[in-house]
Amino acid sequence: MPAAEHVFTYTVGAEDNQKKVSQVLTTRLGMSRQTLIRLKRSGVVENNGLPVYLKDLVRSGDRLTVVLREERQQDLLPEEVHLDITFEDEHLIVINKPPGMVVHPTKGYMAGTLANALVAHYAKTGQSLVVRPVHRLDRDTSGLVLWAKNPHVQAVLTAEHISGEWQKSYLAMVTGVVRADCGRIDAPIMRVGGGSRARVVSPEGQQAVTLWEKIAVHGDNTLQKVTLITGRTHQVRVHMAHIGHPLVGDEVYGTPSPLIARQALHAAWQSFRHPVSGEKISLFVPPPADFQALLFPTS
Repeated sequence: MPAAEHVFTYTVGAEDNQKKVSQVLTTRLGMSRQTLIRLKRSGVVENNGLPVYLKDLVRSGDRLTVVLREERQQDLLPEEVHLDITFEDEHLIVINKPPGMVVHPTKGYMAGTLANALVAHYAKTGQSLVVRPVHRLDRDTSGLVLWAKNPHVQAVLTAEHISGEWQKSYLAMVTGVVRADCGRIDAPIMRVGGGSRARVVSPEGQQAVTLWEKIAVHGDNTLQKVTLITGRTHQVRVHMAHIGHPLVGDEVYGTPSPLIARQALHAAWQSFRHPVSGEKISLFVPPPADFQALLFPTS
């Protein structure tokens, strides 16, 4: 299958008259320095159908066309697994991940991942693409995972994540009855060390900020909506345990639960600006059956 080509176009406005091509691509299309380097190496930039250099000047009304070619080869094996696709277009895809599935191959999980399933989906639909995760979820956390289909889109979405323009929120069932209606946790997180993947709150850690609001009390537990301002590993799990309300079923930061065989955490919401169209994309997926059982017990 031939390497994919990703095409972006832009009509120059009066405010960009007599600016360099590189300046317009950076300010209007959000192309990073790394993407511009890729263009020089393996891409094409045209102005009104004619090849141009990034240092050339443009005029108001000019139409720039950028062709960004895929440089990497896919090194993951495809695996036919059903994907619950929440959103997809030629630039990105959002998948509702089931609990128990690893997002991307790591030591100890070299197959059966969401990335392997996505490779199969791309091949089946005739898309010659490399998988590019914009973020990840823990193996036992369910919910929305965002993937870019080219390096430019990946860079723009990553920048949105850093700036806070892209937001993700979770449904979390925490132990105990939470009295307050909402709160903010600003507590730095660091890795424990010694080969452990666990994290702890420590002054020596990286800044981590979490917002939460109470939705409802369910018996001895509380359902919350949790929004991440930063994106540290295990952030929700560590912060909830830090305030004395670890997630139901969290064996690392709390205790196992007979109610659910994993931590009760579901990435239910995502909101971001589409990196190409500029449209605001807002997505929601309900939690899977094991989480639903916490909300509507049968006995």
